[in-house]
Amino acid sequence: MPSWTKEQELAITSEGKNIIVSAGAGSGKTAVLTARVIRKLKDGIDINKLLVLTFTNEAAGEMKTRIRDEIRKISSLKEQLNYIDNSYITTFDSFALSIVSKYHYLLNLSKKIDIIDSSIMNIKREEFLDKIFNALYDEKREDFLRLIGDFCVKDDKDIKKQILKINSALDLKYDKKEYMDSYISNYYSNSYIDNIIEEYKKLILDKKSEITDIYNYILEYEDSKICEKYIEALSNFVNSNNYDDIKNNLNIVLPRIVKNSKEEKMRISELLEELRELTIYEDLEEIRTIYLSTKDYAIVIIDIIKELDSMLEKYKKYNNSYEFVDIAKMAIRIVSDNEEIRNEIKYFYNEIMIDEYQDTNDLQESFINLIENNNVYMVGD
Repeated sequence: MPSWTKEQELAITSEGKNIIVSAGAGSGKTAVLTARVIRKLKDGIDINKLLVLTFTNEAAGEMKTRIRDEIRKISSLKEQLNYIDNSYITTFDSFALSIVSKYHYLLNLSKKIDIIDSSIMNIKREEFLDKIFNALYDEKREDFLRLIGDFCVKDDKDIKKQILKINSALDLKYDKKEYMDSYISNYYSNSYIDNIIEEYKKLILDKKSEITDIYNYILEYEDSKICEKYIEALSNFVNSNNYDDIKNNLNIVLPRIVKNSKEEKMRISELLEELRELTIYEDLEEIRTIYLSTKDYAIVIIDIIKELDSMLEKYKKYNNSYEFVDIAKMAIRIVSDNEEIRNEIKYFYNEIMIDEYQDTNDLQESFINLIENNNVYMVGD
């Protein structure tokens, strides 16, 4: 029997709440998770009452092998060997697919759902995006042509690549369509822009405040001649209380000679340089003007992504083939919209164990939040 540290022992035995175990590579996270499974089995919980989620088939296979090897060492658990091959030690993707396959009729889908190869879908995305761009060129849509003129040099390959990248990130949102529909009203409202400006002002003032604190420290601990030079160099700056004054008083030359405050002088120099890099705007209203100037770009990019989604959805439905990101959203929809199914899953498992928790995405988090019952055990870096 391995000798566990106090922390590892807690990770194996703690109960009654969601638990996250954070530890670096090589710290025995997987061994601890395996030990926790064995402890559960010893407590009389069947292996099929544990949902162990990993990110790759290889990881799921390794986890099953580890648990199987440990069960074989304990004669009282031998019966569990009969169930381990069909246990719920699996990937997020496979588990979501099992839910969609079981409740396919709720979504008017065939029970036989094919998973389309990601390389094929990447080709289709590029193909459909080319069609959308060609249509917009023919249409001579003004905001689209401005986007191309402002961000493309020789061709439009880079802007297409960026749009596909944005689309890929948005695919991880369960409410992707709603998010895009409300994006302009949410992120181009006066209140949102006001918040951006306030955050920016706070960043500037926080750095100025840190310089002021260091300046006061130097005045207390340096000799009078050096203090006089610091006062001469920084007094106007430390008395600045707004963006304009701070920006206009950054032309500062610090005293060359210091005795007791070399590190403090270095930190002031770093902060002043950061402020020079930050105060690039003529005034704060310029931030609003620049931000609002991107609104037309956002509108046309959202329209392009919506059209791309429409074309991809038709292609997938026609071929009855989907990506795992689609399957995850379908599983969330089934569980979210059907309380009976949600409760069946929620109260069936004694514990949901997640390996490499740091790799979870928004969809997986949403899914787990729907089926958890203060019984999630997560291990990650």
